[in-house]
Amino acid sequence: MRALAPAFALALLLVLAPACQTSVNPATGRREVLLMTAEEEREAEAEAEEQVLQQFGLVHDEALATYVQQLGEGLAAESPRKDVDYRFHVVEMDEPNAFALPAGSIFVSRGLLLLVNSEAALANVLAHEIAHVAARHAAQRHAHQSTFGLATLLSNVSSGSEDSAGSRRESIGGAYGIIAYARNQEREADHIGQDLVVRAGVDPTAMAQVLRALQTERRRSEGYAPANSYFQTHPTSLERIAENSTRAQLLRWKPGFAIASDPADFLRRLDGMPVQRPASEGVIDGNQFLHPVMGFSLRFPPDWAIENANAYVMARSPTSDQVVLLSLDSEGDDPAVAARAYADREGLRLNDVEGVKIGSLDAVRGKASVETPAGRVDAELTWIAYNGLIFRLVAGRGSGRLRRAEGISRAIARTFRPLTADERASISELRLRLVSAREGETLEEVSNRSGNAWDLHRTASVNGVLVGTKLAEGQIVKIAVREVWRPQPPSAPETPEADLLP
Repeated sequence: MRALAPAFALALLLVLAPACQTSVNPATGRREVLLMTAEEEREAEAEAEEQVLQQFGLVHDEALATYVQQLGEGLAAESPRKDVDYRFHVVEMDEPNAFALPAGSIFVSRGLLLLVNSEAALANVLAHEIAHVAARHAAQRHAHQSTFGLATLLSNVSSGSEDSAGSRRESIGGAYGIIAYARNQEREADHIGQDLVVRAGVDPTAMAQVLRALQTERRRSEGYAPANSYFQTHPTSLERIAENSTRAQLLRWKPGFAIASDPADFLRRLDGMPVQRPASEGVIDGNQFLHPVMGFSLRFPPDWAIENANAYVMARSPTSDQVVLLSLDSEGDDPAVAARAYADREGLRLNDVEGVKIGSLDAVRGKASVETPAGRVDAELTWIAYNGLIFRLVAGRGSGRLRRAEGISRAIARTFRPLTADERASISELRLRLVSAREGETLEEVSNRSGNAWDLHRTASVNGVLVGTKLAEGQIVKIAVREVWRPQPPSAPETPEADLLP
């Protein structure tokens, strides 16, 4: 939870240069008009990467991060484009997704890792993203700059409609997902990626396996693709899956580059990975938000929808006409200083500023009007000092309707308090664990004896089998186990400051 960025500029800033240039595409050999120079791609990526990390953060598992980086590097060595620095990350995202920034930064989500069952499958996903970078697909698609600061977060309250929440998620998905590639670009990335894995010595048929697994998970998950899913950024079809599978069968390859010795070795590298956002980054328990590392609790109205993102926790009223956000503003113990600094940084005019108490904690409260893409929103902002940190609570409601927002904002703010020992001890999280099947066991039998928290359909989906399948002796099954949260020392590699949460 870090102060919200002034601009969530995950659009790739693909601005047409005043004088268009042409160049030979390194992946296709075609001469094309350049919409971005290589330097512009790097500049756009630097900002985009920071915002991805702020919004979602990285999975805090150094061994897993190192493995994905090494696997990606081995594949990138076969890329037809050599003028970029390929970097590979595991992003803290529930939805299955993978995406690439234009200058070589490639992200695969924790949700996608749950679905892959072999190193070859993951390698094909990474190769596909390398192909998008190599073919400069992002630079061929015109995207408009998108902002994701306070104004964007509050814009959905102006209309006061149920659809506004979905629109906000859509805009975020479009931003961080970079762009939805055209079908011809997807086919081109399929071909380039398959050729790449063949050169590296990886089974090219595994990409079709991944796409089928995603289709299965898509059908299981409410019958449609979530806004942040792979299908939003990579349009697909059964025909494309069939084409991918057929072409892969015709390619000649022989085993070459590999890190994991076999599928079991690959799965062991996923063992212990959080199934959801880890408890160290805060948990939602009913209408209460608990943060065991920062040591506070906050309660929202019981019928509000709560979202825990990397940069903030947000609650939205049932009609989406009011939103409340809590984020970490800064270090310090003077909320008045933090309020002035934030107002200067965001260009806000704070009115009716007053010092207040939240329990025994010092706080400052003020009002401001924020111009959003959907119109003006009135907001009440409260800065709370706790344990050497300043937290900022923002409550927004459509213009002229702040009075009700004030009451709810102050009621929510009054619930901010230190976490109790009993609350901390009650916090748990779901983690991926592996169990070996016994001869002839079904998934139901494995689940019953292992304490699996997933239902049978979810278990079947992540393991790539049917619910009633008889399992072989020693066959590894991925399950989810609820475990008591225990504080652990940080193990993630260094990340930009935007990735705040421990």
